[in-house]
Amino acid sequence: MSDHDYSAIKLPEHVKTVLVTGAGGFVGQQLVKLLLSLYPSVRLITTDIVQPPNHGITDEKRLKSVKADLGDKTQLEGLFEGEKIGGVFALHGIMSGGSEANFPLGYSVNLDSHISLLKAVHAHANSQFPSTEPRPVYVFASSLAVYGGVTPQSVVDPKTTPVIPESSYGVQKHVVEMIVYDYGRKGYLDTRTVRLPTVVVRPGAPSSAASSYISGMIREPLNNQPSLCPIATSFDDPALDEYLTWVSRSKTVIRNILWALCFPEDKFKLALGYGLGGRVINLPGFQVTPRQIIQALIEHGGPEAAKLIEYKKDQAVINICNTWAGAFDNSVYLKMGFVVDDAKTGFGDAVKDFKEEMASQ
Repeated sequence: MSDHDYSAIKLPEHVKTVLVTGAGGFVGQQLVKLLLSLYPSVRLITTDIVQPPNHGITDEKRLKSVKADLGDKTQLEGLFEGEKIGGVFALHGIMSGGSEANFPLGYSVNLDSHISLLKAVHAHANSQFPSTEPRPVYVFASSLAVYGGVTPQSVVDPKTTPVIPESSYGVQKHVVEMIVYDYGRKGYLDTRTVRLPTVVVRPGAPSSAASSYISGMIREPLNNQPSLCPIATSFDDPALDEYLTWVSRSKTVIRNILWALCFPEDKFKLALGYGLGGRVINLPGFQVTPRQIIQALIEHGGPEAAKLIEYKKDQAVINICNTWAGAFDNSVYLKMGFVVDDAKTGFGDAVKDFKEEMASQ
């Protein structure tokens, strides 16, 4: 399913069963597909607020798909009954625009349910993993939205740039980062956090993320549907060059999320040596402008496709986009074995990936 090399990515020996929350979302589905293809002997338990797909697997010894509300204690605890879960990918959440628009829901899903999940995994570890065994590995999917005091022209150095969120989504993610870190610091779980860049090109319906328009300006026109560009008034608007955005191909993000679980715990502090005890990773990405996105659409869909883009500023989206940094220093994470797309060809490759996905359906 990918052009990345996975030969060196080995699950820790004690990880025989993996739980994936948010498995009905795009990132969750792609991660589950990758796990199924790479590790035929590993049992997967997938869950979401809606029934996650089983990807053609009917044997529950291989893949158990569960519809569950993680805010409900009984449903949450039911995921662990009769299991010995050695790895967790906590991917579920309400996206940036949605959590900003619905304050209570954002905190319920992005904060409360993650705290409940951490407690449940900790209790499970105590009951199923003797003190002589390694702790379950817990990977929390956070966001670069935790950075505030930045603009699309900013370049974030993770060693020196403070984390000061400027959105409810960023606040919620950072609070959970701190708690995830504390569970690792205490030795309760082997925790690590990955901050995701904007993932392109996402298929399916538009999400509530403020960044959804980035995929939408490719996805909808290639499906002969109109798409909204909410940060400009026309193709001649200078804003198309000013809103620098940090993105990554979906295949690359999925590969890096998996590598986060496989990277040895004892090497984190040695590799990072700063920031939450070396347990937080800004997944690598590359910079793209809205104009470059439109140019990629023209290259892969023709001039007629670009005519399907409607330009209408949305101040709510602009307010969130104004708090995003346009670039991040990848260097320390690349030394750890995380990978990055080529800045010149990465977005075009992401569009090709999307077209291949469309053709296979």
